[in-house]
Amino acid sequence: SWRKLRSGEKKIAIGPRSAIFSPTQDLGIIILDEEHDNSYKQIDPAPRYHAREVAIMRASMTDSVVIMGSATPSMQALEMTKKGKAVLLELTKRHESAKLPEVEILDLKQYTGAMKGELAVPMHLAIKEALDKKEQVILLYNRLGFANYLQCETCGHIPQSPECSVSLTYHKRKNQLICHYSGYSRKADTNCEKCGSEFLSEQGSGTQKIEEQLEELFPDARVLRFDRDSTSKKGAHEKILDSFGAGEADILVGTQLVAKGLDFPNVTVVGVTDADTELAFPSFQSSERMFQLLSQVAGRSGRGAKPGKVFIQTRQPDNEALKFAQKHDYNGFADSELDFRKALNYPPYSRLVKFVLKGKNESQVRVSAFKLKSVLERLVPDFDSLGPSPAAIAWMNQYYLWEVMVKLPTDRGGNFIERLLDKVMEVYEFESEISTNIVRININVEAIR
Repeated sequence: SWRKLRSGEKKIAIGPRSAIFSPTQDLGIIILDEEHDNSYKQIDPAPRYHAREVAIMRASMTDSVVIMGSATPSMQALEMTKKGKAVLLELTKRHESAKLPEVEILDLKQYTGAMKGELAVPMHLAIKEALDKKEQVILLYNRLGFANYLQCETCGHIPQSPECSVSLTYHKRKNQLICHYSGYSRKADTNCEKCGSEFLSEQGSGTQKIEEQLEELFPDARVLRFDRDSTSKKGAHEKILDSFGAGEADILVGTQLVAKGLDFPNVTVVGVTDADTELAFPSFQSSERMFQLLSQVAGRSGRGAKPGKVFIQTRQPDNEALKFAQKHDYNGFADSELDFRKALNYPPYSRLVKFVLKGKNESQVRVSAFKLKSVLERLVPDFDSLGPSPAAIAWMNQYYLWEVMVKLPTDRGGNFIERLLDKVMEVYEFESEISTNIVRININVEAIR
């Protein structure tokens, strides 16, 4: 493919974020579909680029056009239109003028003791009614596995990855405990590894558990699961969607994969079983991520002639982002979110640079993080810096992780940032008593988390 594009034999390149580097001849248009998606950002390994920024740079070098498509544009893209760096074109109607679905927020605190598995009564009744009408249902639960974790009922111990500081996710069908950060896995325990008790209980829920509950609640319904586990085999992704699209299943349950541009006209009910999972994510983007996810999955309902209904379960019904999602009010959410970002100098009003320090000795990593922070405070005293602090996942693959972040101005060119970071590292390496071979430092410009 690379040779055919370079020779001009092929003129269109389609692919993930790395396709932005395709050697296309006489480039005219670059299209970023679902521009808001975080998968456009390369995290590891280096180079830690964002495909949107590369696309804009490449377009400026080739006099071509960038088209960024999204129902929920990122705050960075929206700010570009406000500054006149991009033109905003809006589609104000759905395909064939289909009506937007009604969205009902269900406060889980009000349904304690009145749940059908993971479903509040109104969602359960709506699903039953849709199935009785031979209509289809999509349910979103953004966690893999059967239960979040196993817990000993005797001593309270929760199995953790020996390579990370996170609990192991329980996958019932594989009977495995899996760490989705390091890849570590082992057979599920039959006895507590700490006290030896045989009383282990399943805590939390995941897509597999929701699937099993649905089969019990609606025994005549055909249920398909659509997540990273069920689509791991070659061709499984297409097989599941083709089966659901052909009407061979009644309910599709899955993670955020079910929110990505699926078009099934017979889907009239969409349910989000726990909207709070996104809000709990430790990021300045958590509200944006939740609004985008809810808006995207809500758009799967009522795409045909039949009206749709969306149910969102939460313990935070007064959350502002939730209320905007309920009203399908992207502009209202964006204005509110940009005000929040501006007040705290978060992107798009700054360029967030994250330094991730990693080493096998926690004390050395901590000392190095504080040393780096002191260098930043001396070299860039006028810029906001955050940390140092342990990373959200503070121990991964047998390395301790600490973070330091700095918010740099957006009105300085890339050369300024490159020179500044070079200077920071030069001073740090000169003054630090701990070699960067012992405590490594990764630098991530335009960090999104």
